[in-house]
Amino acid sequence: MKKLSLLLCVLILMGTMCLPVYAENDYEMLDNGDFEQYSSEWKKYYMATVDYCDRAHSGSGAFLITHRQHSTDIARQYITKKLEYYGPGTYEFSAWIRLANPEDQPIEKLQIAIGIYCKDGTKLWQTSDWFEVTSEWTYISATRPLSWEGELDAAEFYLVTETDGEEDSTQNYRDLLLDDCSMKPTFFTGQPYAPETTEAPTTEPPTTEVPTTQPAVTQPSEESAPEQITAAPEQIPPKSHSGISTQTLVLAGTMIGVGVILLAAAVALTVSYVRGKKHEASQ
Repeated sequence: MKKLSLLLCVLILMGTMCLPVYAENDYEMLDNGDFEQYSSEWKKYYMATVDYCDRAHSGSGAFLITHRQHSTDIARQYITKKLEYYGPGTYEFSAWIRLANPEDQPIEKLQIAIGIYCKDGTKLWQTSDWFEVTSEWTYISATRPLSWEGELDAAEFYLVTETDGEEDSTQNYRDLLLDDCSMKPTFFTGQPYAPETTEAPTTEPPTTEVPTTQPAVTQPSEESAPEQITAAPEQIPPKSHSGISTQTLVLAGTMIGVGVILLAAAVALTVSYVRGKKHEASQ
């Protein structure tokens, strides 16, 4: 009986060691999204002044954007090479943002935009809903399908504010703090990114633009995403090497294997216990 109990413990331990530990999603596409250290991957646009500071949402660093003079005059990072690796799929992107000056009036509309620029001249955008930005940290996020054809000239993660048509930069282009930015594939048809060299566009990157079709203000009955990207997640054919699907299958298969081992051990333990009781009763 003691030997069987010891065997059961060994089997459970072996099964636990064989069970892989997966992060919810570790395919982070943005470099230094938490702004804990300086990275040349984060760039300004137009006339803004950008700098690292300690007014963080989490950790010790954040990105300070001042002297904005355009709706896209915030911050951007090119994701061209990584997006080429992962391919068309469904992507989750997010950021934490707030006004740098607490006394400023809120910005009524701000969104994250993913710009995709193909070598054939096609330009595609996908965005989050509009969010209001105040002096408190605001979380902006969205999960959207991304689809394109042909080779990419560039792709970028950036943020946009909607102006009210006035020229008063104090009202439209307030200073901002940005922190904890993230972009991850939740489903993809390519393969996980394998860095070779530091990403740098081979040609002059296209100018960051405001999406030509702005999403409507968030309402349950309205679709807020631009119409340029028409492929829905279910239209993207899965492949055997699609990262999330493969990971899920491996995890499920491993769990089934561990379950079978534990079930067999439990059955053996039960049979041994019953036989032991019968043996005691016969004496």
